[in-house]
Amino acid sequence: MKKRAISLVDSNGEVAAAFYSVRREGDKLVIDTKALDVMRMDMIITPSEALKVLRMVLTWPVISYVLLLPYFALKQRLASKPRES
Repeated sequence: MKKRAISLVDSNGEVAAAFYSVRREGDKLVIDTKALDVMRMDMIITPSEALKVLRMVLTWPVISYVLLLPYFALKQRLASKPRES
């Protein structure tokens, strides 16, 4: 069975990175990724880097995006439905 990945794309729509799984090994997070659709690797996040991630994520642009996700999902769903005449 193929693992489902979370894909990050660039402005051209090309896959820049794909994330397959996250696991914990001791005090580190290990993320199974594929960079530029070519090289599969494990990326390691240490506790000090995780704190930097938290500071980056806990900002108004990210929080407002998360709060608006239901709106974006509904908007996308309504746009993809064929309209009846």
